[in-house]
Amino acid sequence: MKQDYKGIEELIERFFEGQTSNEEERELYAFFSEENVPEHLLTYREVFAYFETGIIEEDFNHVIIDREIIKSTRRNRMRIWVGIAASLLLLISLRIYHYTNEKEYKIYEGSYIVRNGVKITDPKIVIPEIKKTLYLVQQQEEENDQLFQQLFETNMEDPFEQIVREINQQQLEWVEQIEDENIRNELLEIFKIEL
Repeated sequence: MKQDYKGIEELIERFFEGQTSNEEERELYAFFSEENVPEHLLTYREVFAYFETGIIEEDFNHVIIDREIIKSTRRNRMRIWVGIAASLLLLISLRIYHYTNEKEYKIYEGSYIVRNGVKITDPKIVIPEIKKTLYLVQQQEEENDQLFQQLFETNMEDPFEQIVREINQQQLEWVEQIEDENIRNELLEIFKIEL
């Protein structure tokens, strides 16, 4: 019996969708009970092997139950595929997470410290030292910023004027130490400093 395989394939699709009539199902059962089933359709042979003897007229409720079983089988297959896809997604996510964390650790790769003339490259020793040094530098920068801010707030005048005033103050102190009043007055006149 030579069949049109395209027609059989369409019947198989309609069967799994629950849209075949009893006559079409008998045709499928008869096809799969033959010896000459093409290789690409052999996987369906087991599904239809149960009905080798042909369809016995059954009541309508039993046919509905068989269709429900087929639909639930399809749903179970779909759940399996969704579970596999979710597992793969989880594995890929974990690998990406592990890869990014591994890169963060290699920031200090190649770093070393010298202690007592010995070069130390062990990351367990080097990394804490680097972090400690960075912390101390950060603290020093913060202290410098605070000192600069205080200096800026207290010295709002022009630095040049401040320097000139300090020089004049030093000259005045020096002139005041001279005991001779005439010399003192002449020097005050030269420096043009007022007492």
